[in-house]
Amino acid sequence: MNPDYLGAYSLDDGNGKYTDIIATIQYVKVENVTGPDGKKEDCPVAHFSERELKPMILNATNMKTLEKLFHSKYVEDWAGHKIQIGVEQVKAFGDVVDALRIRKYLP
Repeated sequence: MNPDYLGAYSLDDGNGKYTDIIATIQYVKVENVTGPDGKKEDCPVAHFSERELKPMILNATNMKTLEKLFHSKYVEDWAGHKIQIGVEQVKAFGDVVDALRIRKYLP
């Protein structure tokens, strides 16, 4: 859990269920992010027009989804577009964890 960024915990409805959200990409830029282990890494981060939403660190899977949705690998082309974000269980680090996933369709 990183309180500065959107995570699966952000979509928890309080009853242990997750609710998808719709967000409008304001911009995407590479930022130096400190992980839960204290390790710093440059990562692409999506910032949203909706002020109540925290920025979202974009992993390779979500970057590829955005490239396909908007038919462009240029992050500048993604600004102003709405996306739907949900939670899926994925295998990572030898375990099954909840992860944010950009849906493969437009809202």
